[in-house]
Amino acid sequence: MKHSLLSLLLSFSVSCLGTSAETNRIDGESVMRHVEKIVAYGPHPPGSEAQKKVGAYITDELKSYGLEVRTHTFHPVTPLGRLEMTNIWATAKGERESVIILASHYDSKYFEDFPFVGANDSGSSSGLLLELARIVAQENPTDYTLWFVFFDGEEAFLDWTSADSLYGSREFVKMLKLRRQLHKISTLILLDMVGEENLVLHRDINSTAWLNKIIWDKAAEMEYGDIFQRQGSTGAVDDHIPFAEEGIPVVDIIDMDYAYWHRQEDTLDKLSAKNLRIVGNVVLASLPEIVNHLRH
Repeated sequence: MKHSLLSLLLSFSVSCLGTSAETNRIDGESVMRHVEKIVAYGPHPPGSEAQKKVGAYITDELKSYGLEVRTHTFHPVTPLGRLEMTNIWATAKGERESVIILASHYDSKYFEDFPFVGANDSGSSSGLLLELARIVAQENPTDYTLWFVFFDGEEAFLDWTSADSLYGSREFVKMLKLRRQLHKISTLILLDMVGEENLVLHRDINSTAWLNKIIWDKAAEMEYGDIFQRQGSTGAVDDHIPFAEEGIPVVDIIDMDYAYWHRQEDTLDKLSAKNLRIVGNVVLASLPEIVNHLRH
């Protein structure tokens, strides 16, 4: 009896260690290093030379993980004229062709009167997406194919309108339609402004309810309810909208209460490696349950 009890306790301990390891794989410092690299290029609005350098950095990192990387360059008309923009995405193949997209935009907003580097918006989500790609390249936690998509041109150049915003995500959906690939997309998980020191995330009313529930329930299970708060909500018009309009389940994990949003002070010192780690681990741990829901 004593031997059986000891075996049971040892089995339970190993199980707990395994679960802990599986839900704590994100390296927050690694994410911060990516953000530091991105902001070092300075302001990088769409069409700028700095944005091309940021895109090259992202592409090189994704390739270094052994992922298949593709780009799509397009030339939309903006209030500043026709500009060149490029979407970037990497593929971690699964047993199924069905695709889950994890996404971020990688441009910084254009301002004439001050330099804006966008450490949180969108350096934090771009850095975290790179870290997620690195981990999934080693081991896909699902049997679905995962795409890591970096959208160009999320920000408006002047006032936010349906024409002056979401250039990259709108073009990506258009491209998928032309290639007859839209049906492959099972869901999209969007990250935006996820790294500030005083991070509070509310469920987005423009996101799919069951995706919100899975992610926020997982965060509570992992004891991160202080960040992924159940009370309150937000309404984000973001890169998930063009996908939602096509009937694709979407979720936007976004901090809409960031004090330095679109301000010159949105710099590296406002970010928390700990919070970036937490958000990444919650997303990673939620993927198997998202897939389970999609199957049923």
